[in-house]
Amino acid sequence: MSGERPTPTSDELVIACPKCNARLPFSRSHTPRIDACGFENYSFECKKCGAALGGIVDPDGETLLISERPS
Repeated sequence: MSGERPTPTSDELVIACPKCNARLPFSRSHTPRIDACGFENYSFECKKCGAALGGIVDPDGETLLISERPS
């Protein structure tokens, strides 16, 4: 993805990598990327296994829904 990196908020969560179950720190951004459907969209990589991960914030529950992205 191009553009500026989002600036993290102070509310850091710990999430699990869906590929290797490693615990990863995650912070929502003050300036999030919004996709074409209006979802807050994030892309990152697992520091342990290197899996490319992507996620959106569920607007109903405010939780991060993540999955492995194709390489």
